[in-house]
Amino acid sequence: MSSPAVLITTARVRAGKDAEFAAWKARYDTVIGKFPGYLSSDMMPAANGSNEWKILINFRSTDDLGAWQHSTARAEIIAAGARLCEGGKFGEVAQADEPSVQPTGDVTEVIFSRIKPGMEDAYREWTTRIEAAQARYPGYRGMFLQPPDENGGMWTTIIRFKTAPQLEAWMNAPERKSLLQESKAFIEHEQLTRLATAFPGWVPVDPITGKGPPNWKTALLVLLGLFPIVVIELRFLNPLLRGLNSSLATFIGNAISVAATSFITMPLFVRVFGWWLFLDKKSPKWKTPAGVVILGLVCAGEVAFFWHFF
Repeated sequence: MSSPAVLITTARVRAGKDAEFAAWKARYDTVIGKFPGYLSSDMMPAANGSNEWKILINFRSTDDLGAWQHSTARAEIIAAGARLCEGGKFGEVAQADEPSVQPTGDVTEVIFSRIKPGMEDAYREWTTRIEAAQARYPGYRGMFLQPPDENGGMWTTIIRFKTAPQLEAWMNAPERKSLLQESKAFIEHEQLTRLATAFPGWVPVDPITGKGPPNWKTALLVLLGLFPIVVIELRFLNPLLRGLNSSLATFIGNAISVAATSFITMPLFVRVFGWWLFLDKKSPKWKTPAGVVILGLVCAGEVAFFWHFF
């Protein structure tokens, strides 16, 4: 098989046609998403007064890309989009390891979605509408969409906006909430992560509101996950670090604590207490106190365990 390849499209969109072009791009994704060898797509709208949009389509091989370029499906969808443009290149091919256009968005929302079996076409149609809707909001910088490698896997969507307030405006928009209500028919599970910096948070955000859980709930989970790590370090790690400068020894201990909390205990407790992290007005009143009681019992169990065995 030939090496992976990227199809780079630059389109100079006619004035006043940005929303229509975004809707066309979503339909393009629906068509190409069913084509053999397709991996993912990425779109970057025009910026800084330019009218040039950039689209990157990743294929498993140059052979697959070539088949797409010569297909009737591509010819038809390109013809539909060409009327919205006044120029550009619709077929520049690059190898996957060549430098290409990089996304410029300042704030990114990553969404992992598990689709109900047999509902993939409904999901693709829905992404067409939500992509067209979000493209109308100020600060929109593009969307990346990647289907799973295997049946039942997670679809990956990356949304980029110029600033955090602009992303929040879309995440809290009534239009988005209405579309999310529709998606419950075919999305089995969804997890959101905000990447305002290079480091994602320890907890996911609510798919409906786009916000994380209350800080006090996060703090309780961190306490629950951090305590056993610190106790184990005091018992086994500290004796090994006694010959080091206290500053270096403390740094090593903290680095291990943060890594273990980030990648072991927090993912575990977020999964276990997911039913308690995000509650709305319709949630049973007992869930909040019940979660606190259960967390208190688990904390007490941790203390008792280490008290007895350490």
